[in-house]
Amino acid sequence: MAKYRLPIDKSQAASAMGVSLGADTSARQNGSVGGYMVKKTFESFGQR
Repeated sequence: MAKYRLPIDKSQAASAMGVSLGADTSARQNGSVGGYMVKKTFESFGQR
């Protein structure tokens, strides 16, 4: 169970970036989705 609710879901971030998550996708592309999620999380904290 997640302790905090992130402002963006992993699948939402992937679709916004045009990346399909999975084993056949490169680690760089999969990692960029996580970086995008972090970026959006900090942006949402700045708007509060």
